[in-house]
Amino acid sequence: MKKNLFLIWSLVGFLGLFASCEEDLPGVGKGANETFSGDNLTLTYGGNEMLGKQVTFHTYDGEKATLTLNGTLDLSLLFPSESIPEVAGLAPGVVPGEVITTISNVPLTLSEDGSTYTFSGTDTQYGRTLTYSGEASAERLTLTLDVVMPENDLVGTWNCSKGASINWIAEGEYQTEVQQITSIANMLLPSMLSQKVQSFTFGADGNISVTYKKSGTDTWQTSPLNLAMYYVMDGRMYLQLNVTQIIATAQSTRADISSLLSLLQGLVDYLSEGIPLTYSADGNALTLTLGTEETKAILNLLTIDFVLEKIEGLIPEDYQSIVTPILEKLPEILDSTTALELSLHLTKN
Repeated sequence: MKKNLFLIWSLVGFLGLFASCEEDLPGVGKGANETFSGDNLTLTYGGNEMLGKQVTFHTYDGEKATLTLNGTLDLSLLFPSESIPEVAGLAPGVVPGEVITTISNVPLTLSEDGSTYTFSGTDTQYGRTLTYSGEASAERLTLTLDVVMPENDLVGTWNCSKGASINWIAEGEYQTEVQQITSIANMLLPSMLSQKVQSFTFGADGNISVTYKKSGTDTWQTSPLNLAMYYVMDGRMYLQLNVTQIIATAQSTRADISSLLSLLQGLVDYLSEGIPLTYSADGNALTLTLGTEETKAILNLLTIDFVLEKIEGLIPEDYQSIVTPILEKLPEILDSTTALELSLHLTKN
């Protein structure tokens, strides 16, 4: 019994000593052990600010730290309500394809006044290389990341001159309507898309940027980084959308926020993992294809009134009498659909 008591008190004493060492760290010590997000976090990815993320900093000894990075989404951005909280895990992570990124053994240097830790280094996991640097205090964290994703066939700038095509098969009473709209779409999509979109650029860091014409202008412009990202896994490309950044960018450019929110609400099931697409790369040609379930989800967005109005406005007058009634019956047609694929055809610059 005395032996057991001795062991218990020894353990208690050891734990007390360990806790005391943590509290006696010089300077900011463990005061920087926090989860940083929003105004308390400045995160830069590929030289551009990245929103909608959080970083947890933790050190035991003031010499090494662990950084944990993940995405977070304030659901009230999509579904306005005071009772809806910010949720981690629903949004994509910081590094494409990684829901949580953990960087261990981060070397720390305490500032002369003891108020901050600075750090830098390189982390290699999952075939990608992440170079980081930053500064942590009790009040805020600054983190700069440069990432090189595993090699893939998509990296580069691809022209949109060949446009898109659709393969659509339905059963029952809507077969004729589907054949009609498929024929019209495959005739109009290439020119409609190439007039609005010049190219897609897939970055080595997982960023996607689009060169496009804004409505009502004739000037090509390129979308900001960190809005849309991608990763390749098991022969598929996954498209990830940074909702927080998209909404912030739209607000800064005075875009139609209510319309944008309706679109993003329809894609909420794909926010964390991303929207999967199959792809085929052959030399200077690349085809990205959205499968049946995913294309159904996208086309369901056409049932939103403002989207329907915009689509109808793009349809040449000669085809409106055919297409408009079909769009109005879209929910029923989608229910009878057995195959539906939307493909984007690109060529290398």
